[in-house]
Amino acid sequence: MSKHRLAALLALVIGLLTVVEGGIVLLGFETKPYPVLPWLLRYNVAMGFVSLAAGHGLWREQRWAETLSRIIRTCHGAVFLWLVGMDLLGMTVAMNSIGAMLFRTAIWTGIMILVKSRSRIL
Repeated sequence: MSKHRLAALLALVIGLLTVVEGGIVLLGFETKPYPVLPWLLRYNVAMGFVSLAAGHGLWREQRWAETLSRIIRTCHGAVFLWLVGMDLLGMTVAMNSIGAMLFRTAIWTGIMILVKSRSRIL
């Protein structure tokens, strides 16, 4: 299996899981035992769909998918730092949310490592 295909599978799986899990909560079919930030829930579901698009593009080895992957990783990293900042300031944010965003950022960093062009640096 090529690196692009492995990266694509990771992107598709994390995207699908994010859409399903977030969608269930967003539509009110399930509640969480910890505080849920509405803006973060909407962000996660939207980025789940973006992840599915990136996964499709990575599978087809489209150059735009590499760029989209960098954007996704950067957005997740920024949201992770925002959540940590909120926590440090004593604002309500679930540790589950911080951990999940760290996980997403790490996965997308791994995807970037798998698909990076030889001439580019992360």
